Amino acid sequence: MMPFSFTWELNLVALVTLVGSAVAVLRFWLTASQKADLAIRSAADAMESARQAHEKVALLQAAINAHQLSQAERLVSREVLREVEGRLAGAIENLGDRLDGLVKELIKQSRVS
Repeated sequence: MMPFSFTWELNLVALVTLVGSAVAVLRFWLTASQKADLAIRSAADAMESARQAHEKVALLQAAINAHQLSQAERLVSREVLREVEGRLAGAIENLGDRLDGLVKELIKQSRVS
């Protein structure tokens, strides 16, 4: 068996290994940095899209609320209109009854006279 000896001398194999390792680390670092930048840009774009979607949802909610309010006002108006119509019909009937009574009184008075 051959004895193993370690030295700090730089030979061609050590130099190639050192340069190759440095290049690999540098390549990994640059690739990771590019991927991180791309992820950050994608996240920023997604946040902007989400913000726009939230604005659209808020506008749609406001439109729906306004529509519901107008429908409720129409419903109330119809109910009030029905109530007024009922009261008016009752008043007309009462007026008819009063006119009938007045005509009967006039007929009675004309017979008596």
